Amino acid sequence: MSWFYQFGRIEGFPTIYKSNKTWVSIDIVETSITFIFIVLAVSCLLIIPGYTKTKSIYTTVKAFFSIFIGVIILVGNYGQEWEVGFVESMTAYRAGEPSEILAQIGIKIGLRSVNITLQGQAQKDSVLEKEVINYNERFLWTWDQGRFGFGPNAGLLQKSLREAQKKGLPLPITWIVDHLAIDGEGIRFGRYYRTAGWYAHIALWTAFPVWILANIFLHSVPRYAAYCTGLIGALKILSCVIWLFVRNPNPLVIIFESDVITTSFGSTFWLTLSGGLLCFVLASVLIILDLRYPNALAVFLGIDILDQYDEYFIREFELEYRRKKNNKDESMELGKMSEQISKDHFDVMLQLKRRSTVERVQKKLVRLSPMPIKVENIYDDTATQVTYANQESLSLPGPSIQQTDQLNLKPPLPRRKRK
Repeated sequence: MSWFYQFGRIEGFPTIYKSNKTWVSIDIVETSITFIFIVLAVSCLLIIPGYTKTKSIYTTVKAFFSIFIGVIILVGNYGQEWEVGFVESMTAYRAGEPSEILAQIGIKIGLRSVNITLQGQAQKDSVLEKEVINYNERFLWTWDQGRFGFGPNAGLLQKSLREAQKKGLPLPITWIVDHLAIDGEGIRFGRYYRTAGWYAHIALWTAFPVWILANIFLHSVPRYAAYCTGLIGALKILSCVIWLFVRNPNPLVIIFESDVITTSFGSTFWLTLSGGLLCFVLASVLIILDLRYPNALAVFLGIDILDQYDEYFIREFELEYRRKKNNKDESMELGKMSEQISKDHFDVMLQLKRRSTVERVQKKLVRLSPMPIKVENIYDDTATQVTYANQESLSLPGPSIQQTDQLNLKPPLPRRKRK
């Protein structure tokens, strides 16, 4: 089959095209994360028409805040704009070339790397007049600092700088990386940025499984979902605090011919900080609603409110005392029994008590069961024993039981739960 590839070709082998080198225009990792969450959002929107009007609104609100918090966590972790800087200056382009260029230089520092952009325009009648100057280079430092220098045991950033020098990247790019690669004599910008990025990365990566737990509890126990949401906010703000105090004791200043680069907090930093504050607000709202309006919150989240109650028994006069003490005669939770039930004068009533960690501020803590149950003599051990008619199979004596004329068996009574 070699003749097939050689037909019409002077070289005698298939055509080999040279690589088409283009500059990077978008952050692939950040764009991929955003795209994944957009797909999740679209999927939620597609199933919303299957609900009723009110429930569709509730589902939309829950899905929006859940997806928004999740995307902030991952974009904050992998985003590249925790610190940004920009300068426009005349500068040398490459070693051994006397011609200078008017360059727009940008620097973006993330938790795990630094991204440097260079766009320039050469002077007229110079060797570089027809050259396209558009670079976008990223230098990682994850996560080992390495030994001093550029040897085999050096850090990833130092090795990347040496490769860039061998490849012949423009001088403005290597000049910026030099400031981060040097680790000695009080110049340790790269070390501090790497350390701050490492601990901030741990905080944000811890927030991700907590976000998953919050979504699970949101459909079962709203109170735990609120606690998890508050923890997410605390971890986000903690990552911003770590970056603020650990990143660098001295501001990063990179000098060029006609101007200097100074960095400031970028969009990723402010997005993470605002996301943490939003989580605190949502957690506070959920806790207040859970304490004061649990029924409305249960309807909003689509969960069964009775799942959060424990059953316990109370005497009727104790129930009347609670009504008078709390002044809840007209309340649905502790309202008076109907006449048909009250005339029987039950000794013991079954009540539902809500599980809560803050009972003093709980608005609706106790409520009656839908069907009050009569339980006789649950507290009185000396009362006259009640005879129950059991099934014939239960009254038949076994080989180890003596025959008696009358067999009175008491069914098991439910135990009173401790408060």
